[in-house]
Amino acid sequence: MIPRPRLSPLPNPRLSTLSRLSSSSSSTPAHTSLPTFLAHARATSLSPTSTVYLGTYYEYLCARTLARLGFTLTRTGGRSDAGIDLRGTWQLPCLPYALRALVQCKAHRGKIAPETVRGLEGVGVGAPGGWRGEGTVGVLCGRREATRGVREAVRRCGVPVVWVMVDGDAGEGDGVGRVRQVLWNERVMGLGLEGMGVGVRHVVEGEGGLGREAVLLWKGVPWEPEGVEEGAGEG
Repeated sequence: MIPRPRLSPLPNPRLSTLSRLSSSSSSTPAHTSLPTFLAHARATSLSPTSTVYLGTYYEYLCARTLARLGFTLTRTGGRSDAGIDLRGTWQLPCLPYALRALVQCKAHRGKIAPETVRGLEGVGVGAPGGWRGEGTVGVLCGRREATRGVREAVRRCGVPVVWVMVDGDAGEGDGVGRVRQVLWNERVMGLGLEGMGVGVRHVVEGEGGLGREAVLLWKGVPWEPEGVEEGAGEG
């Protein structure tokens, strides 16, 4: 069994910690949320098919979508982000404190290489003081289901790692994403996630069709943080 670290609670993580983080770390002051990014893209004639547009859009999409899993995230994207696209906290009903989260977002629809997961072991090196070491979870978001290689890399990773498949429009829609898959390794469980699990529910999509969405389970019951609205999780 992996020893559980002794962590100091983050006081009111959804407010005080994240407000300090947002004010000190924003590398793109021209936009701090999906609506402000879209306005910025229109004002600067940024092509919706460009790599910058699609990558930035997906980062904000992930921040919005992961809020339904208990994450509160701020975008850090930029040349000096040290591989961290989003960072913030992960508050779960099984814990009296919030875990720290460092998130990488892969907007392309190709397969994610297992090496990308293993790279999360060093992603905390570029994080600011207080966001490294014990109590920090590395999160990797992609648009496709995890391959066998990715699942094995998550399992073997030497640090707490969560894989989330976040699906959504390609940058020209309403910014609503779906969580299709959630995986984590034993080191995440060692942080105190006893009683947490992952389930699937059916949701209406498109023209009345049914889709599948992954949800967190707390003691076998679907769980979602209270007060999460569309757009939550953006700095």
